[in-house]
Amino acid sequence: MTIIESLKDQNLFSPFFTDDLSTWREWMVFLRVAYGLPIRRPKNRKLVLQCAGRDAETMPPGGFNSILALVGRRSGKSKIAAVIAAYEAALAGHEKKLSKGEVGIIPVISPTRRQSKIVRDYVRAIFDQTPILQNEVAAETREGFELRSGVRIEVLAGDFRSVRGYTMLACVIDEICFFGLDEESKIKSDSELIRAIRPSLATTGGKLVCISSPYAKRGWSYRTFKKHHGNDAGSTLVWNCPSRTMNPTLPQSVVDDALQEDRQAALAEYCGQFRDDVMAYCPREVVERLVVAGRTELQPRPDQKYFGFADLSGGRSDSATLAIAHREGRKVIVDFLREWRPPFSPQTVIGDMAVELKRFNLRNVTGDSYSAEFVVDAFRNHGIRYTKSRKSKNELFLELLPRIFSGEIELPDNERLVSQLSNLERRTRSGGRDVIDHPQGGHDDLSNVVAGVCDVAGQRKILLTAFS
Repeated sequence: MTIIESLKDQNLFSPFFTDDLSTWREWMVFLRVAYGLPIRRPKNRKLVLQCAGRDAETMPPGGFNSILALVGRRSGKSKIAAVIAAYEAALAGHEKKLSKGEVGIIPVISPTRRQSKIVRDYVRAIFDQTPILQNEVAAETREGFELRSGVRIEVLAGDFRSVRGYTMLACVIDEICFFGLDEESKIKSDSELIRAIRPSLATTGGKLVCISSPYAKRGWSYRTFKKHHGNDAGSTLVWNCPSRTMNPTLPQSVVDDALQEDRQAALAEYCGQFRDDVMAYCPREVVERLVVAGRTELQPRPDQKYFGFADLSGGRSDSATLAIAHREGRKVIVDFLREWRPPFSPQTVIGDMAVELKRFNLRNVTGDSYSAEFVVDAFRNHGIRYTKSRKSKNELFLELLPRIFSGEIELPDNERLVSQLSNLERRTRSGGRDVIDHPQGGHDDLSNVVAGVCDVAGQRKILLTAFS
């Protein structure tokens, strides 16, 4: 049974689409191309040319084992991801590839727990719709469920390592362009994820299906788009189009309002375009070269001059952080780095910071302008002078970049710091001004104090002397 036939069958997937199945025509054309099914209608062939940049005649008759769909928000991506996972698990015949007692797995991987829950609920809803599919479920697992055939569906958030040791029959990746943006993620980039998964699929010939809204011009997703979209000989199907192309029921007014509010964001979120205004601040491998493996802190030396930089918060959502460093020639060595994660009392944290500063024989610290007077008074009560930095966070990040690339900094072995620095984004605003900031949902508390302490420690005093 083909995936199109299963979508139309009232005993299988059709009840999952509670609305008119005709509104999913565009996605059905996509599935026809992906699975090598015939495309005869002229309007469907036109859609293939529009979205894949290729004539329908050039598509391989056996379909594609590598698929990348770059489609805007509200287009039905997650539902289609769930349908593909359900079909591959229950109807694609993969159980024939399994030996007796062997467990085959089809992971559905998303960058966040929230996104994974959405996909998990969709997949489970498909199997709850009809008695035939309900009877296929043999057991519930922590992250999914196992079918009577021995095939297991696992819905994972930002981690693929729990599927190792199993036979991977297919893999569906939801929102692949957004992997690595959260420092909590165990996956640092979409490229790392693809490198880890492909060998497991090679032994079974399983499909790799990646569905996402476009984001920054970097990583596997962008490279694959550039190489295979519109390439008649491309081995990966790249399907790229705006949200309304795949979901005509999405009101145009929603797209228009988004474009008016933030044009660059809306072009990516609804129009299927990679963002021109978002670039990586610094490659992860460059940051990693600055890390001294195994070093988390250096003990203070009485003959050494130190510098401190603090980043305070209200203790509810953002962390408070402190960095202490010294300079050796042109190089800044970060001796101490600590993060106080919320919830916490700002008064208590400032007291803790004062203890650490005094341990390094410091009686002054520089920091940002957060609740300036309160922070100044609180540090003063602990015998520490707090000075507001004359530079903004953006200026500190911009000035840190040359030091990173020239290797004039030593960093402690702190995974969250490495992730924060490598996840920073450079955005170009009107007038050509560059703004450095963390991605949406990310954090930069540790990277901010490192940038700050490098600025303070790197400043050289100029001595003015009389001359004749």
